Amino acid sequence: MKIALFSGAGDVKCAASTYISVLKSGLEKAGHQVLLVTADPAIDDCFSQDGKIYCPAKVTPSLYGMSVRTSLLGPMEELLNNFRPDVVHVVTLDEMGLAGLKYAQKRSLPMVTTIHNLHDALEGYGVNKAYGNLAKMKVRSTVRKIVTESDLVCSPSALTQGLLQELDIACEVRRSPYCVDLENFCPTEATLSIKKRLGIPDNSTCYVFAGRLLDDCGLDELLEDWNASVPAVDSLHLLIAGSGSNTALFAEKVKMLSLAHQVTFLGELSHRELNDCFACCRAFISAGRSSAIKASPLEAQAAGLPVILHKESANAELVRDGINGFTFDSPARFGELLHKMADLDHEGEVLLRKLVRKSAVNLSDKNLAAIMEQTYEDAKKIHRKKQSED
Repeated sequence: MKIALFSGAGDVKCAASTYISVLKSGLEKAGHQVLLVTADPAIDDCFSQDGKIYCPAKVTPSLYGMSVRTSLLGPMEELLNNFRPDVVHVVTLDEMGLAGLKYAQKRSLPMVTTIHNLHDALEGYGVNKAYGNLAKMKVRSTVRKIVTESDLVCSPSALTQGLLQELDIACEVRRSPYCVDLENFCPTEATLSIKKRLGIPDNSTCYVFAGRLLDDCGLDELLEDWNASVPAVDSLHLLIAGSGSNTALFAEKVKMLSLAHQVTFLGELSHRELNDCFACCRAFISAGRSSAIKASPLEAQAAGLPVILHKESANAELVRDGINGFTFDSPARFGELLHKMADLDHEGEVLLRKLVRKSAVNLSDKNLAAIMEQTYEDAKKIHRKKQSED
């Protein structure tokens, strides 16, 4: 089978990009051909290279920081025609997703859409309220068009169906898994050299938050919860891995709360560095309440690191209490869990890490590919039925 994936996320490190990378890997291992159509704000012409079609984009304040320049997409169609896809799979609900829809309709191809994040449709974006409201209206129109005209819509998050109802979009959403790179994220041993290389305090019990440092990542709430539940004299330390538009604001928040001695910003880490960081920590923590499944908590679990997540986050549904992590709903409970994990002896920590890794072994690229392969076949049947009814 030949699958064309459409993503407006470009090279941005995010859940959509991770999903695409893992899915592409699994599909190719299964013998399918995959072509990724994506955006790049640094180019002025479409071109194909290494299994990808790169399309010109402009910088915007949207979730992925860019929007494809639709007036320059002419060559993309010819490159896609040379590939001759059997299925179109849209992964971002933006102008690039619309381009995928238009191509699928023009070629009468079955189309699958995976919904990862509805942030821009729900919250909008922009430098002021008026711009944000206009952006929200445009994004909602785009989401509605892509979703209602897809043959099959799926999402890793159980919360997506309800959010579409809030947007007054009638659509049945099929649950699909979110899988991670189990080759790059796997249990490894914490060493002094790793701690020294990453600048991790040697005599502290460390916890880590990793992700894009944006306004909705939950880091502001995490710092508040940490400040409310971790005494200044404790030897607990928070590591923050990642970057984003709100990095400076969060750094200022750390200073305002007088947490500089307890918090270290690691910046953007490679997969290997992040996996090493997970090995040096007691748990992955987040106070985020996002309705979208996040990659980092699952990557941490793949590395054998338990998670401590807010009960209202989409990822919390995947937490099995005491097996691969814990959930909380108050700063008091958050602090209780931090200290409970800190008090684990070596034997208890090793056992828990084994349980966590075991819980993540099915989050593989091959399993994701197998499920999506069936999804594509179902979309084909639905598409043929629609055609026969027209």
